[in-house]
Amino acid sequence: MQEYQNSISINSLFCAVDSKVILSDINFNLISGQSITITGPNGVGKTLLLNTIVGFKSIFKGKISINKINLSNDPSNRQEQIGYYGHKTSLQTGLSVMENMEYWKAYYNSNANTGDLIKFWELPNKFVEDCSEGQRKRISLARLSLMKRNIWLLDEPTTNLDIVGKEKFLELLTSHLETGGISIIATHEPSQFDGNKIINLGRHSGN
Repeated sequence: MQEYQNSISINSLFCAVDSKVILSDINFNLISGQSITITGPNGVGKTLLLNTIVGFKSIFKGKISINKINLSNDPSNRQEQIGYYGHKTSLQTGLSVMENMEYWKAYYNSNANTGDLIKFWELPNKFVEDCSEGQRKRISLARLSLMKRNIWLLDEPTTNLDIVGKEKFLELLTSHLETGGISIIATHEPSQFDGNKIINLGRHSGN
């Protein structure tokens, strides 16, 4: 019996802002255990591409399928299946690190152990507004383990992380892929992700 595989397919995708095409003819296919790096110069449209895939921005033209189902016209369904990590940390100020974790655990109906996540990420026992930028980044990345999403879209996930933080993220990413996950990573440092497929958006700029 063939093992079930997750998949995401991007076919002839065009991304636009105010009807002006910024990115053209993006194509890639990923299955369980695969990861792709999206790179290119600042302002080329890396975040725009991720926002279009997850459904925060409308598709100008093209097709997005998840698990072989065409969800191009169903952004809500895409968002239910994708774990998105963006520039904003989405932390609840006025709450401690643990309280933020427990909030997310309840929101995503997760059975993950928040204490184990705090230990793994070496997070402090204090309010999030008292945490450093790097610590806030770690807290936000820990949310991925609570989301129960097979497909991760990650926008510059290692920015503001120190060496230990980057090592922990790569450990988390490796585990995600080894258990059948998929990742799409936008970064200006593609060398961190050796072995990934790579798309340079500089070659897909405009129409």
